Amino acid sequence: MKESYIIIKKVENSRGVTVPIIMLNGLSEVMEFDDYESANKMAQLFEVNSDSGWKYTIRKISGNTIN
Repeated sequence: MKESYIIIKKVENSRGVTVPIIMLNGLSEVMEFDDYESANKMAQLFEVNSDSGWKYTIRKISGNTIN
């Protein structure tokens, strides 16, 4: 079973609750990476360029399951 990695953006809503947002690509598809290093590099770029201070985490997916 093929494993891949996705980026989760942690956003605080108007009630102060942290909400996880799955990052999408330019075609509105889930942004997936074949290896952790590539996903982590992109997440670090997102954090550096965030003017709102959002945090990004990496999650491994296998098949239809997010771990």
